[in-house]
Amino acid sequence: MDSYPYFLKVSGSISTGKHREFQQTIQFIFNHLPPGCLTHNLALDVFNTNLYHLYCTWQSEGSLAAFKNSYEYQLLKGSFQTLGDHHATTSGPLADLQLFEVQQNDP
Repeated sequence: MDSYPYFLKVSGSISTGKHREFQQTIQFIFNHLPPGCLTHNLALDVFNTNLYHLYCTWQSEGSLAAFKNSYEYQLLKGSFQTLGDHHATTSGPLADLQLFEVQQNDP
C-alpha cells in the first residue's frame, strides 16, 4: 500500500437559508471520520457566499477509498444534493508544492 497522503475536495452551492443545516450535517460527519483522516476543513468561499469547499487529507489511497464507500461519504454527497447543488469532487495524491515569485530585472 502507498505511504503518501491523499486529498479529497468536494465543492457545491448551498442557499443562505440552508447554511446552518448544512454546517450541522458536516460537523456530524467530521465527528465520525475514521482515524485514516489526517485533516478536515469546511470553508465558505470569500467571493461567493453560497459556495462551500470541504477539504480532507487521508493517510493513504486505501483510507480515502474506504471513506468513499462509507455511510458518512454518502451523507456528505446527499447533503450537497439535497440542500443545494454539488459542483465537483476531486481527489488524488497530495503534492508538495513550493511557491516562488519571479521578478524581472532590467539590465
